[in-house]
Amino acid sequence: MNIENFIFEAIFDEQQQYRVFYELMWKQFTESGFVITDEAGYEIDCVFKAVALQNIVGEFVYRLYDSVNETGLEDVIDYLSKLGIYEDDIKEYMTNVPDALCSAEDFEADVKTMLDYWTELAAEKMLDEFSADDLFDLMFTATYDFEQDFTFDFEDTDEFRAFVDANTDKLDLYKAEFPAVMNWVEQGMVC
Repeated sequence: MNIENFIFEAIFDEQQQYRVFYELMWKQFTESGFVITDEAGYEIDCVFKAVALQNIVGEFVYRLYDSVNETGLEDVIDYLSKLGIYEDDIKEYMTNVPDALCSAEDFEADVKTMLDYWTELAAEKMLDEFSADDLFDLMFTATYDFEQDFTFDFEDTDEFRAFVDANTDKLDLYKAEFPAVMNWVEQGMVC
């Protein structure tokens, strides 16, 4: 199975409203070399990074709308099992990422530690690639129900970016309305 297709079909399409944002970030991550989707053995890495991206958006939604934020721990294990990757392979992968500080004593705790590790790195990468203002605008546009003010249905990332660019004044008002969320973005989006 093509890992990139799996990421988009199984993980990113789960929340259809956020799909275009995930596509934009994943494309940027791929271009910058943060995700490698065409080499054997990188499936586990890609799944962790895709769920890390979901975690960041989930934390944004939690902070903006006070909704429940899932950790994604069970999702990582479930997605990997759909790829035919199980506990032994995941453990081997985790022991090969020394900076993640997995203990190899508690599988679920290690998966959570690994997911936290990749979530933090994904947030850093997002801030390397985009300004905090741009990230707020992009995440807000992806998560907000604009039906009251705008037509909300983006065909692709170009249309999504054009919408954000054309509505910067309106989005600046939302930034002013949610200063704590903007501060969270500026401070590194730590979940």
